[in-house]
Amino acid sequence: MAAAETDREAPSALCSEFLQFSAKDTAAKWLQASNLPKEVYQHLACYVPKIYCLGPNLNPQNEDLLAPLLLQSPLEWYLCGEEPSVGLAKLEQNNQPSQLCGHVFKVGEPTYSCRECAADPTCVLCMQCFLGSVHKEHRYRMTTSGGGGFCDCGDTEAWKKGPYCQKHEPNISDSSQKDPLANMSEEMIARTHNVFSIILKYAVDMLTWDKEDELPEGLEPPLRGDTYYCMLFNDEVHTYEQVIYTLQKAVSCTQKEAVSFATIVDRDGRKSVRFGDFQFCEQAKSVIVRNTSRQTKPLRVEVMHSSVVAHQCFALKALTWLGQIIRCSDALRRILCQVGLQRGPEGENSSLVDTLMLCDSKMWKGARNVYHQLFMSSLLMDSKYKKLFAIQFCLQSDYVKDDHDREFSVTDLSVQMFAVPSLARMLITEENLMTTIIRTFMDHLRHRDLQGHFQFERYTAQQAFKFRRVQSLIGDLKYVLMSRPTEWTDQLREKYLEGFDAFLELLKCMQGMDPVVRQVGQHIEMEPEWEAAFTLQMKLTHIISMMQEWCASDERVLIEAYKKCLSALTHCHSGFTDGEQPITLCMCGHSVDTIRYCVSQEKVSIHLPVSRLLAGLHALLSKTEVAYRFPEQLPLSELSPPMLIEHPLRCLILCAQVHAGMWRRNGFSLVNQIYYYHNVKCRVEMFDQDLIMLQAGASMMDPNHFLMIMLSRFELYHIFSSADCRKRYSRENANKDVLQQNNTLIEEMLHLVIMTVGERYTAGVGQVESSDETRREIVHQLCIRPMAHSELVKALPENENKETGMERVIDSVSLFKKPGVTGRGLYKLRPECAKMFNLYFYHYSRADQSKAEEAQRRIKRQNGEDSDGVKRLWRQPVILDMFLPHTQVRAQYELVLQVLHLIGMGLVEEQQHLISSADDDTNFNFTLKISRPGEAPANTPSILALLETLQNAPHLEVHKDMIRWILKVKLIQISLQIALLSHWMCVYVKMVRDKDKAERKRKAEMARLRREKIMAQMSEMQRHFINENKELFQQSLEELDPSTSSTLEHSPSSCDSTLVCVGPRRWRAGGSERRQMVTCILCQEEQEIRTDGKAMVLAAFVQRSTVMSKNRKRPPHNPDKYDPLFMHPDLSFGTHTGSCGHIMHSHCWQSCMRFSGLHEVSSGWHLWHCVKAGILPYLRAAALFFHYLNGAPAPPEFHTLGAGEWEALCGYLCLPSNLLQLYYNNQELMEPLLHGFPRESNHIIELPGDYSALINQASSFTCPKSGGDKSRAPTLCLVCGAMLCSQSYCCQTELEGEDVGACTAHTFACGAGVGIFLRVRESQVLFLAGKSKGCFYAPPYLDDYGETDQGLRRGNPLHLCQERYRKVQKLWRTLVGIDWQHL
Repeated sequence: MAAAETDREAPSALCSEFLQFSAKDTAAKWLQASNLPKEVYQHLACYVPKIYCLGPNLNPQNEDLLAPLLLQSPLEWYLCGEEPSVGLAKLEQNNQPSQLCGHVFKVGEPTYSCRECAADPTCVLCMQCFLGSVHKEHRYRMTTSGGGGFCDCGDTEAWKKGPYCQKHEPNISDSSQKDPLANMSEEMIARTHNVFSIILKYAVDMLTWDKEDELPEGLEPPLRGDTYYCMLFNDEVHTYEQVIYTLQKAVSCTQKEAVSFATIVDRDGRKSVRFGDFQFCEQAKSVIVRNTSRQTKPLRVEVMHSSVVAHQCFALKALTWLGQIIRCSDALRRILCQVGLQRGPEGENSSLVDTLMLCDSKMWKGARNVYHQLFMSSLLMDSKYKKLFAIQFCLQSDYVKDDHDREFSVTDLSVQMFAVPSLARMLITEENLMTTIIRTFMDHLRHRDLQGHFQFERYTAQQAFKFRRVQSLIGDLKYVLMSRPTEWTDQLREKYLEGFDAFLELLKCMQGMDPVVRQVGQHIEMEPEWEAAFTLQMKLTHIISMMQEWCASDERVLIEAYKKCLSALTHCHSGFTDGEQPITLCMCGHSVDTIRYCVSQEKVSIHLPVSRLLAGLHALLSKTEVAYRFPEQLPLSELSPPMLIEHPLRCLILCAQVHAGMWRRNGFSLVNQIYYYHNVKCRVEMFDQDLIMLQAGASMMDPNHFLMIMLSRFELYHIFSSADCRKRYSRENANKDVLQQNNTLIEEMLHLVIMTVGERYTAGVGQVESSDETRREIVHQLCIRPMAHSELVKALPENENKETGMERVIDSVSLFKKPGVTGRGLYKLRPECAKMFNLYFYHYSRADQSKAEEAQRRIKRQNGEDSDGVKRLWRQPVILDMFLPHTQVRAQYELVLQVLHLIGMGLVEEQQHLISSADDDTNFNFTLKISRPGEAPANTPSILALLETLQNAPHLEVHKDMIRWILKVKLIQISLQIALLSHWMCVYVKMVRDKDKAERKRKAEMARLRREKIMAQMSEMQRHFINENKELFQQSLEELDPSTSSTLEHSPSSCDSTLVCVGPRRWRAGGSERRQMVTCILCQEEQEIRTDGKAMVLAAFVQRSTVMSKNRKRPPHNPDKYDPLFMHPDLSFGTHTGSCGHIMHSHCWQSCMRFSGLHEVSSGWHLWHCVKAGILPYLRAAALFFHYLNGAPAPPEFHTLGAGEWEALCGYLCLPSNLLQLYYNNQELMEPLLHGFPRESNHIIELPGDYSALINQASSFTCPKSGGDKSRAPTLCLVCGAMLCSQSYCCQTELEGEDVGACTAHTFACGAGVGIFLRVRESQVLFLAGKSKGCFYAPPYLDDYGETDQGLRRGNPLHLCQERYRKVQKLWRTLVGIDWQHL
């Protein structure tokens, strides 16, 4: 009760003080004060509790009115020394503003990034700057902001060209950058410093205050009341439903009130849920803690004194005020930066900014947002203090301990500093930022196995939570490495290599993590954890690539990095582990020392980042030619090729064995790992680097040794090393499963050999550029089928800037086909690029390979070209001659094709060597090798001899052309010159084509003769049938003769009756009537439609509709009294009639109606009665009017309402009782009334041509029920244009006793329960019907590639497609009849 009395007395007392208060006098008093902080604190202690937090329900209107007058105005008077409006205007007039735009983005506001000029994807422009810049004519990416970032217009480091828009173009006369404080007087600088120091310290103290019942010294109120708030705080653990349920129990509120509480807690981070004395609030706190602590950490609840809450509320207002004041002058901004970063009495890391960052995780969401905005408008906008702030930021921020999402943490500001190249270099060299980030990351991941590898298998919930948090550090490292240095200093080299060492330590903890062992006998009981390791790998993919790019930009760094990486790999491989004992392999007179290792029996890991980083650096040594120019600086003597290839080869063989079905009992976890190993998200730094390492090792080894090690690791050595491999193979593979496994393993091994010797479209392996690699990728994707732009983008790897390089080459290899009203634009491969197709392309999956082969065969058949033979040869190199003697073991299609492909590769490679060689001598003698027989003791025939034997084998018919081609090419290369070889190949191809043409001509001639024979037989049969049925045919001809009398009888001239166009006597054309037979859906009886036949009817469904509405504001009619068949004159609601189209007998329908208890009324009489019922109220009013006007007595029938009322009223008013006669007698009067019919058809609203305009409109939309909070999901009604706050609790309303969302409720007010909406931030069209039916539909906005972008994931500019929008409108007009299941 005391609290309530205080509430009533407070406003009157405050009004009295307000009338006597003078901000100018208060400021003058402060100017004379010897202890200004004490005076200001006393003022705040007196007035803040009287303005804020005076009761259970806050009054923001009073607060916003009184706080500026009583609290902020004295501060402005003191700062300016005169009227604030005058003083601040002078500051603004004398200010020389920075060229930086600095516009802070709101949630959902559109942002633009130029894909040609931006330094990285984080560099964005606001809409106004973008429209005034040169980048609107470039390729750009459009996204929606999550809030918090600012426009980079004017930042020369953010743009390669065009850093300024028209508005922020620098003035040449003001090009000299002066100290912003130079134009400000010393007295004002001192006053500003005093005010900013006091207010900022006050705000920091209150926002970081952790005592619930006390205030800092000097802020104790003169009168302390016993009023408290039970304050509920937000977290990222409990759901909306849990909070709502708990609040209903704790504070005895309704569900609607609990929803409101939960919404504000989620938005602002905290909310008072109870007001009263301490005991009253403590009771609610105990209930909340008890109900939410059963399974998880309880909700944070504090019982806080009202004066503490009041000062915290004003502290937020004070920070907002500081942000507004510094906009007037850069000098004020500079002073605030000085105050914020000034060291406190505690020494280092004791500034006010440090205090805020250290306590960031303890503050609630609303407080964080306010001071983050202040940092962005002050520290990050001043180039001098931005560097100092960046240094302090690196030392203080720690997101891992936070319990909120990163977007609410101060660490989210890292992108504003780490992505600036100059700041990143400075932080690396002076603060060792790279090493700090990596070591911090590793410090948080302490769970390791005995070998020191990361172990995620037995992670607790807390460790998993920490792992998710710590991944943000990888994002920070990505920002630091985003821009490669163009100039290196010795200090930068030193610090980068130190960071590289730390990065190698991280990769060493990943090398060999999550090893797997083949499960034999019994299926694995529980799927092991694998996602965490691959999540880490995907997060580091771009980091590894950027590390290599940094190394490639400086020769010294590249050499040192290569040495360090090789040393780290040697350390990982030091010593033999269990199962890796040395052995010697002997085969075909060659021997090699290796280790005994079986992938199917020992541990094997798919994670080998150290090996793969070394492979990337090895390729860079070749690409930059460092290996050729500085060989003496490289540790070439330390290279051990068998060591280099060992683990990548194991990983590739693991994939082969999984494909062979040998690891089925290991469950889906391994299958998923193999999938991501080859997936475009991971393959660049996994599969591709393993292949490069295999190529590097093979190039440094004896080819025979390499092949023998490969056979050993594939576990095929025991088969192929036998003197009689045929018998050994048959004996070893008596089991069909083992036979199939070995066949698959041989296929996989041959495929690996083809990839190792043939895939050289990688910079550093072959003499190609990145654009050549991208072009080849696109060609092989389009060989599968024509693809949309988005499909191609998904199939290509992205770099750190989210670019694939596709736009540079796509037009040279494909043709674009624009879409129609439906579908997408497609790229189709140019015919001349089909020659680049390689069936064994290393990025093809088995499914892709099969689809591509079938597609190319189909194209060849359509073009009339040979699909076998020469077309299987591609221009690729070969180093090896092997495996053909063993194809006689099992002449399987794929095996033979792979071996022939290898031989063909060798022949083409030799041809290229001969053509490019200056003389006749060449060291590439592949033809000689395949002509040489095998060595003793096997004495196997040569490869050519075997091919000659196989060319006539009937089971190899499909390969006959290929074999013959190889044999012909071999003979020509031995006997003729290169020119003759080329001529013969042309002749051979022409010969094959001529042969095919002759064969096709012969078949066409046979088909023609066959058709002529069949037609002759049919003609003979027809003549025979007509001869036997002459009378029937004669009668038919007479009926069809136009000169017969029957036609004349029905001609218009011979008919005496009037022409009638409708009804049973309507005029018909000559000839017999066309019979129409239908089937009754109820009785299934067939019935002919005749005028004298049984009546047939259709069932119709009549419902309410607003498609033609001219007044959407009218509330829905009462369904008990409203007749849906007739409309109100203003057409607020109309009717829609639809039919399923099924025909019924009238009597069948009547029987069903009687059976179902429905009243049967003739439709005509129903219409008659309804029209009379609508007119009766007007007739009664007219009768009353003329009764009192003329005094004519009312007839006795008026006193009793009955069946004769209509006739009595008409007689009384001298009107005919017949409706038609009533209309025709008054036609002149009624024509003007009916002049407005038919009404103009309604249309859905017009949309802007550029989708960004729609996003900008939605970004300014605020939730109507959440105090100005930005709507998370603004949704536009396409019928009336209203913007709604959808998908949120805040705007739920009750409809017919049920809570529904804003869109559903709007449909009943705007569209009679049917609505069509556009979800702006998702770019989706939403159809709704009633409370439970709805579906999504493709939006009418398309990018330049003819595709929609639902979810705005790709970021391509979107423009309105009028044809598709017309289709949406057509759907809206027929919305009530839509089949929702199939839309």
